Amino acid sequence: MRTILLIRMPPKPKYTEVDYISFLMGAQCELSCIRGADCFPTDSFNISHDAVNRFLLREPLSTEALWNEVKPFVDLKSGWLVADDTVIDKIHSKKMEGTYFQWSGKHRTVVRGIGLISLIWTDGEHTFPINYRIYDIDNDGKTKNDHFWDMLQEAYNKGFRPYFVLFDSWYSSVANLKFIRNLGLNWFSRLKRNRSVSPEKDNKTDLQSMDLHLGDQDGREVHLKAYGFVKIFVSLNKAGNRCYWATNFLTMDNYGLQNLEDICWNIENCHRVIKEVCNVEKCKLRKGIGQRNHINCSLRAYVRFEVNFLENGQTPYDANWEIVRLGITDFMKNRARNFF
Repeated sequence: MRTILLIRMPPKPKYTEVDYISFLMGAQCELSCIRGADCFPTDSFNISHDAVNRFLLREPLSTEALWNEVKPFVDLKSGWLVADDTVIDKIHSKKMEGTYFQWSGKHRTVVRGIGLISLIWTDGEHTFPINYRIYDIDNDGKTKNDHFWDMLQEAYNKGFRPYFVLFDSWYSSVANLKFIRNLGLNWFSRLKRNRSVSPEKDNKTDLQSMDLHLGDQDGREVHLKAYGFVKIFVSLNKAGNRCYWATNFLTMDNYGLQNLEDICWNIENCHRVIKEVCNVEKCKLRKGIGQRNHINCSLRAYVRFEVNFLENGQTPYDANWEIVRLGITDFMKNRARNFF
């Protein structure tokens, strides 16, 4: 006789990542599993806050989930890749896993938070995160520069051949610059003012001591210590301080500088939207896996807003307001009278 083995399949989860992403797109409150359950459509069945909690703590969501959603909207052979990090504020969360004291550009001081390192692709108008890493050196032993290498290598392996790779001075070490050069890619980065260069043979100095002129159409070709020849430009930031930019694309002119400076801001805009619209900072779970899954879903909420912007011309802020407006309109039409 044949023995038939019956394998019991695990039950389909009642609460999925699509549900949570949708919740993040419209939530205008401090997040909790209870509120996530309260907002679940109840046409077929009700769920408890435990279902939301189980989703966030069940198993880690991978960066590939983000990539699979972004892949149809990026062009591997054009555009720009921009890398940068931001701190997800957890100032009062002393017992939350994965938090470290890090420099925050928002607070202009060191604060407790989760370090998010992002790699985005942009065509200059639309911006899509294609990869990200969570800074957690105590558990994985990786620095932010290690994550930078990993993401760029993965992007290269996927077939990305951008016009330029752009990043801030934090990632402009000689090792990083050589790594990008070895991939055969052009890079553009800010440099700190104390970087050692040689404007002329056997004449070493630092950037702040060079006679660089604002708006110089041709820039200045110099030898960057331990790297090779680069082209240097100087500009002023909003505070009126001099910023030094460098590239290995030696034929760049000042028009190219201004264009790439603008493109660098796309990742800042992306980080601002995931904080202000996609609620990336509002998760209160103490477990690191819950925080990581929340960040994953916040980035994918951003992708949905950006796809809507691409297809309908509606910015993430306008789309978010449309969600809120519909809720307020429904309240005023059908429920406000209950308060009188």
